[in-house]
Amino acid sequence: MIIPSNVRTDTKMMNKMRNMKYNKEYRKHSLSLALVLSLALVACSDAWDAHYDPKDVQRAGTKTLWEEISARPELRAFCEVLTTTGYDKLLDGDQMLTVFAPKGALTTDGLSRSQLATEIVENHVARLPISASTMLQTPVSVHMLNDKICHFAYDGKGYTFADAPVVEQNIIARNGVLHIIGQEVPFFCNVWEFMDKDTVYSSIRNYLYSFDEQVLDERSSVPGAIVDGQITYVDSVVINTNEMFYRIGYLNDEDSIYWMVLPTNTAWSKGYAKVSSYYNYSQKNQHRDSLQRHYTQLAMVRDLVFSQTMQHAPVDSLVSTGKGVFYDPLHTLLPEYSRYEDGTQCSNGIVFPVDTLRYRPWESWHRSIEVEAENTRGREYTLCELYKRTLNASSPYYSRVSSASYVETSPTTSSSNPTVTFSIPDVLSAKYDIKAVFLPQSLGTDKANYHRPNKIVCNLTSVDAMGKTVTVKSDNILTDPERIDTVTLFSGYTFESCNYDEETVSTKLRVQSQVLSKERSDYSRTLLIDCVLFEPSKEE
Repeated sequence: MIIPSNVRTDTKMMNKMRNMKYNKEYRKHSLSLALVLSLALVACSDAWDAHYDPKDVQRAGTKTLWEEISARPELRAFCEVLTTTGYDKLLDGDQMLTVFAPKGALTTDGLSRSQLATEIVENHVARLPISASTMLQTPVSVHMLNDKICHFAYDGKGYTFADAPVVEQNIIARNGVLHIIGQEVPFFCNVWEFMDKDTVYSSIRNYLYSFDEQVLDERSSVPGAIVDGQITYVDSVVINTNEMFYRIGYLNDEDSIYWMVLPTNTAWSKGYAKVSSYYNYSQKNQHRDSLQRHYTQLAMVRDLVFSQTMQHAPVDSLVSTGKGVFYDPLHTLLPEYSRYEDGTQCSNGIVFPVDTLRYRPWESWHRSIEVEAENTRGREYTLCELYKRTLNASSPYYSRVSSASYVETSPTTSSSNPTVTFSIPDVLSAKYDIKAVFLPQSLGTDKANYHRPNKIVCNLTSVDAMGKTVTVKSDNILTDPERIDTVTLFSGYTFESCNYDEETVSTKLRVQSQVLSKERSDYSRTLLIDCVLFEPSKEE
């Protein structure tokens, strides 16, 4: 088969997914020996034989799986679903499969074509031939085409599949094995699938699902001949991947356990109105509307998901996959629920539908911004020499100074007032308390300054809603020369526009020594700066 152009091949991504154990199709192939293929099938090519067939199998069966299924009246409902979804062609082809075909009526009301495929067909079909034998006295986990895990077992009297009785087993076809089971295996949604089950979640569903992408797993696929310069595949393994899996969690992974705060359309609409006000770009940014929409939605989903492996005391606090920490979550985030068990169970976790997203801005999207003074990117200085200093581990300040590093400015002349300007990226259109952390003068090289405070003035430059440059100036500020001093430079300053992820950083903070010549004996012109902090004002 030649792979369609809309299926991307990405070997680097595949390797990454393998290393992180999320390549489910790869795991499916690895089942071949563990499941003990005791019955034989006719392979469609030498490449297929080399990939799947154990050397000790017997060969039998002349009909395809589809021919076997379609000839049986008790499987008529299943046949109709196979035809509707196009899986009749797959079962009439060369790929080696096992079908656990349910007798009688099926639950199909309200299901779309794609849902019929996922919830019924793929819920009853597995890759590779899997036979029933007494070796199943220890139940075997079977990965179905939809990645659900069902147990195939033998209890000494008969076989069961996902607790459904197997009424006829080991019907050998030339492309697999057919087992007939007494009833339909119910489909159990995972967290990712749950949001697709009801239109009340269509807003978040449409957003997250818009990142779906089909990727060919070249390593797990079986290559065939080269046709017109393109590799064809006897069996191609295509993985549905999604950028959001890397951002918020692999919500479709049956081997993981996630909790998810799931906003209804009502919650999404209210949340969007609130969060979007933090991403107002200036009128001069021609992409302001699309940027606002993009980053608002990213911010809204950033802290919705919680991996069980990250939780230590969930009653007291939850840590999201976006690294947000939320205290007393059953009261602050989920007051609708008395306990976590009251959420809706999924095959890989629990979802908590809510009509209101109660995240406090400063705990989620409106977080502190910290710029290390020693970071050279976007930093400027005048009237001084500037040195990066790194504390020794034996220093009493070692653990109290961020990154154990700071900058020291040395005036170029005895009358110079050093100035350092910092670029502040990713500022939101919101209110901040702006601070700088100054270190004791004892850490400086000029011993005469040990007890002399700094006298400084600060200028804050940004752009307003129209894109016009705005600068505000602080009053004179004195620092404490004998301790680590976190000084508030501007309190509750509101930015009219954001510069989140803009290439040109429009927000700048200038810190300038303001010591007159007659004040040299009273104040130090040497600035010892650890970092600059933009802390969100805690207003709902």
